[in-house]
Amino acid sequence: MTSACKPSMVRTIEGFTLLEIMVSLSIVAIVFVSLFKMQSSSILLAGYGKFHSTAPFLARQTITRIEGDLADDSDLSGDFGDSFPGYQWSARITDYQTFDSAIIPESAAERLKRVEIDILQGENQFTLNTWRYLSNE
Repeated sequence: MTSACKPSMVRTIEGFTLLEIMVSLSIVAIVFVSLFKMQSSSILLAGYGKFHSTAPFLARQTITRIEGDLADDSDLSGDFGDSFPGYQWSARITDYQTFDSAIIPESAAERLKRVEIDILQGENQFTLNTWRYLSNE
């Protein structure tokens, strides 16, 4: 007798090969890494946007707070307490440095102050530069 296989005795194996599984897992891994990176970027941009929308408001608030101290050149600093934890500010008040009588008379230049305010939160920094004229009062 010959050992020929009968058609009813041949088993067919159904399923995926190891190569097919490896390729599909690679594709899934690439998709997940891309999704996680996109989510991480979204979170960072949300924090950046929150800081840069809050910082100008806090800078204006700081100018209002220190307007009484503008007569003297000074460096001031502080924080915003429990209202805005983690936010700090620093201010530098200086005289008008570049005098040009064609732009502003000398008597007025003596009363003009440059105010530079920095709002800080961790790595983020926002700087506002403005000028204030001191009245005679």
